Amino acid sequence: MPEHISDSDARYALDLVRRICTEVGPGVPGSPQEGQRAAILARELESHLGAANVTIEEFTVAPGAFLSPYPGAFLMFAATALNLVVGRLAGIPPWLTVVLAALALVCAVLAPLLFICQFVFGLEWADPLFPKVRSMNVIGTLRGPGTADVKRLLIISGHHDSAPESTWLRLTGYGFYFLSITYLAGSALMLVLSIIQLAGVIAGNAAVVRTGTLGWVLLAFPILPSILFALFINRDRKNGGTVPGAMDNLSASSLAVAMARFLVQNPSYITPHTEIRFISFGSEEAGCRGSRRYVERHQDELRRLDARLLNAEMVAYPEIGILTSETNGTVKNSPEMVRSVVAAAERAGVPYVVKPASFGASSDAGPFSRAGLKATTLLPFKWPQQQVAFYHQVWDTPDVLNVEPLLNVLKLTFEWVRVGGEESDRPQ
Repeated sequence: MPEHISDSDARYALDLVRRICTEVGPGVPGSPQEGQRAAILARELESHLGAANVTIEEFTVAPGAFLSPYPGAFLMFAATALNLVVGRLAGIPPWLTVVLAALALVCAVLAPLLFICQFVFGLEWADPLFPKVRSMNVIGTLRGPGTADVKRLLIISGHHDSAPESTWLRLTGYGFYFLSITYLAGSALMLVLSIIQLAGVIAGNAAVVRTGTLGWVLLAFPILPSILFALFINRDRKNGGTVPGAMDNLSASSLAVAMARFLVQNPSYITPHTEIRFISFGSEEAGCRGSRRYVERHQDELRRLDARLLNAEMVAYPEIGILTSETNGTVKNSPEMVRSVVAAAERAGVPYVVKPASFGASSDAGPFSRAGLKATTLLPFKWPQQQVAFYHQVWDTPDVLNVEPLLNVLKLTFEWVRVGGEESDRPQ
C-alpha cells in the first residue's frame, strides 16, 4: 500500500465538511441552501481540476412526492373515516354505501401503494402531481497523463443534499422501529378490513360488514398511531431544513473532492485510457433523483465507456459495508463491481463486510444498477446504533465524524482507482 494516502487527506475532507456546515448549514433537496452547498463543492473541485473540468448539471425534481408525509396520511385517514361511515352510520342509501365502501378500499390500497412505489422501489409514481424545483449535480473530470482515447470511466460519488429531520427518531429513539412496524401493521389492517367490508356490502351481509368495520380498540391501536406516524414523520423542511447532513452525506462528497485533490497531485496512479469523474449528486434524499437524472442523461456514454460507479454513503464507522444490492434490496449490484471493491479493500488492509442493502438503505448507486451499469455503495455505518444517535437528526454535525472511517474509505477508493476498477492489475 503506497504511503501517499494519509491522515492529512482525511482531515482535508473533514475540514471541507465543517466549512460547508458552517457557511451554509442544512440543505434539503431543491432548497437554495442545497445549491449553495453544491457551489462550494464545485469551487473546491475547480481549485484542483481547473474550472474547465468542472460542470454543474441542473435538473427538475419534485421533493414533495418523496418527502411529504401528507398524501399517505390523508389516504389512511380517508380510508378510516369512510370505513366508519359505512359500518356505523345508519340510513345511507344502498348505492351510496357501495360507493363509500369502494372509496374506502381505494384509499386503503393507495396509502401503502404510494409508500411502496415511491419509497421501497424508488419509482416516480407521484412526482407529476407535485410542484417542481431545481436541483443540481456537480461533476469534476480528470484523465491520466496523455489520455486522449478514453476506454474506461470510473465515477467516485456522494451527495450534497441533506434530509428533513426524522421526527420519530429524534423523539423516540429505538421506539422508531416500533412505530414503523405499527404503521405497516395499520396499513395492512386497514386494507384487509376494507376488503371484508366491501364484500359484505356487495353481498348484503350485515355480519360481514360488521366484521370489516373498525372497532374502538383497533382504532386506538394501530390505526390512529399509524396516521399520526405518517402525518408527522418528517419536520422542518423550510429554509434548508434543520439537519446539517455532515455524515449523510457531505462526508462522501468531501471524500470525492479529497480523492480528486490526491490524484491531481499523483496522476501516475491513474491507469491508461481512463477518465475519472468526481460527482456530488443532488436530491438523493428525494429518492435519488440526481443520480437518476444523470443516468438518464448520460446512459449511452456510460455504457460505451464501461462506466463503474463507486458511491459512498454515511462515512461514520471504521468497518466498510460493501453493498451487493440497492434500493431497499430490490436492485442487485454488479457482482463484478462488488468483487473489485472487495479486492481493493483487502489490498488497502481496511475492515469490510459484504452485505445486501437492508430495508431503508437506498443510495445513488441504485439508478446505475437499475440501468444495468456497474455500481456499488460503500456504507461505513453502524446500524442501528448510529441511526438512533444522529441519522436524519439535528445531531448529524461534523462532530460525529472522525478521521479513521474517512481514511479507510480513501484507502479503499485509491486501491480501486489504482487498478482501473478491476479486481487486480491487468495489462491496459
